[in-house]
Amino acid sequence: MTEPCCEERAYHGHPELGDPNQVYFRGRPFRYRHTLNWRWPAVMRVRAAAPLTKVVLNRYPGVVIGVAVYVKGRGLSLLWARPGRTVQVA
Repeated sequence: MTEPCCEERAYHGHPELGDPNQVYFRGRPFRYRHTLNWRWPAVMRVRAAAPLTKVVLNRYPGVVIGVAVYVKGRGLSLLWARPGRTVQVA
């Protein structure tokens, strides 16, 4: 590479090194989780890109913040938390 990598930039990926979902920080693989910030439960109407029927979890690495139920692409989502700060794990 001719440009600086992993020193100037904070979090970014290297899909050419294997896992396209691996995040790197300062040249090393960065594994992280989010803390959980509780909030008042909220119900929202949602729409899926594909006409599917299923139940899905709304999650971030390390934390589940809600659940959604889709029927033919339209559904309801119940959220009870927000992802909090990012915590590095070994």
